Amino acid sequence: MKKIINFLVAAVFVIVLACSSSSPQDQLHEIDDLMKKEFTLTTDQQESVTAFVTEGKSLLQQGKEKESSEAFAKAINVLKLAQDAYIFNKAD
Repeated sequence: MKKIINFLVAAVFVIVLACSSSSPQDQLHEIDDLMKKEFTLTTDQQESVTAFVTEGKSLLQQGKEKESSEAFAKAINVLKLAQDAYIFNKAD
């Protein structure tokens, strides 16, 4: 049941992120805001976020805004899923 809920939450976030038209700079600001919140990340989640942000910044320096935005969206997705899982587990 928990996996189904996590999958549905992930699907909703992917749809929302795909529909958003945030600039890469806005996404970086959102990532910073999410990282300041107090919820735990697994080692895999932390490594994924770091990799996506690094990739996004590299692509942004190359002038590839669309690709960097996609990388940042993946990082935001991981962070929001971790935050939701933290809130869900805390409620148990």
